[in-house]
Amino acid sequence: MYTRTFPDAPDLPVDFGAMRLRPADHLRMIKAGRELELTFVPFVEEMGRIPERTHLFLRNTHLSIPELGTSRTPYRLRPEERRNPNELERLLSEWFTNYNGSDPNREQFIAVTLRDGVPLYLQSYKEVLRKTGISNEGYNYLFDNNLFKFGFGDDQSIVRFPRTRRGFEENTTPNGLPRVVTIPTGLGSYPMGFMRRFLSRNPRRHRYHPNSQLIKISKIKRGLYRLIFRRTRTINGRTIPTTKYFRVITRNVILALPKISIQRIQMPNSNNPVFQSALNSVIDVQASKIFLVYDYPWWFNERYNFTFTHSDLPYRQSFHWGISRTGKAVFLMSYADFDDVAFWSHLQQRGNVISKRNDDTRVTDEVVRHAHSQISRVYKTDCRHLPAPVDGMMFAWDKYPYSGGWVSWKPGSRWYDIKNYLTAPFPGDNIFIVHGYWGAEHNGWGESSLDAADAVLTHFGVPPYLHDMGRK
Repeated sequence: MYTRTFPDAPDLPVDFGAMRLRPADHLRMIKAGRELELTFVPFVEEMGRIPERTHLFLRNTHLSIPELGTSRTPYRLRPEERRNPNELERLLSEWFTNYNGSDPNREQFIAVTLRDGVPLYLQSYKEVLRKTGISNEGYNYLFDNNLFKFGFGDDQSIVRFPRTRRGFEENTTPNGLPRVVTIPTGLGSYPMGFMRRFLSRNPRRHRYHPNSQLIKISKIKRGLYRLIFRRTRTINGRTIPTTKYFRVITRNVILALPKISIQRIQMPNSNNPVFQSALNSVIDVQASKIFLVYDYPWWFNERYNFTFTHSDLPYRQSFHWGISRTGKAVFLMSYADFDDVAFWSHLQQRGNVISKRNDDTRVTDEVVRHAHSQISRVYKTDCRHLPAPVDGMMFAWDKYPYSGGWVSWKPGSRWYDIKNYLTAPFPGDNIFIVHGYWGAEHNGWGESSLDAADAVLTHFGVPPYLHDMGRK
């Protein structure tokens, strides 16, 4: 979760990480938000591709969602493949697997492909889809129409292939909130709020030490641990190590860290192959976002009233983010993942900085040039006619300490076993892992981090966070 604000649009915080919640699934996040006195408002675009507000640009063809599967679809599909992509994917699941969606958490690990009886969880999405006999064009059709590239390649197939069958559709939210919500001050309000609570709860003992890299954990006498930290410095968004170190002695070690950070720590039993296998059960998904500020919302005119676009071009998705009380308009120009991230990350290092801040969110004129070149094709306009942005910020989740914005499971991963194991991976040691990377069905969402924290706190006798809501 990483929220920033533009000087010219201070009332429109932009989220470079998480930007929305699903109240029906994210019960801990909703409860925590209320305890932090945060406000929930509808996330207008929900999960994207709302038909009446979405414009598609695929294979150089302009489309609306109702046109998918019709003769205008620019893919050479077989007759049985000419359907809305969501319907096609659900039918493939119904025709070629025995999954029926009545008890997903259990059934996903026993469902099989009917042709060979191999459990779905042991296979990648690509493997399962090929077994259905779908054409290459059909595969590309499904791939291009998904908002994200993750889940369609070497990821575990149950991340997305077992579509819920008819009669077992997703329930509506039970707590009176909209289906998808956000926080007006940005989802960065969660970690900031948690830290304020932590520091104020015990001002004499609770401390926050930024720019401190944990590099080694060692056991010493009487069951204590010595932690060695390296001091770092951050200049213009770039963090560099120093030659200064400090030590901490503690009884318990709780690592709220992503995979690559944990793997760089020297600690007891860290070379255990079971431990390393569990850490590596997830695939890091690189992700990036680019926000640009304009004097006016040029993307609205008499020809267009859509607020969301989706394309097979590297920008992938665009959102109308909002119009500030200052009159400036904010556009989420690009939201991309996997290989498209490298494209934008490379451009961020080239050209002249156009941002008002030259830090880890800087945008260059090369980024703007390529973004305008792509989005102008979607809006059927000459890119030379697009106004120059007055500011911009972008962020790519592709470097240490985060090698991705979220993760996806590898084939063969049994989510709950891995989550439970990593909670306390070394018997007899008080070393715990609290990170949503291995958060079972919630991995990739903020809910998974609170779920992981919940699992560790039960070791210390703390009741489950949702115990007063009738569920754990």
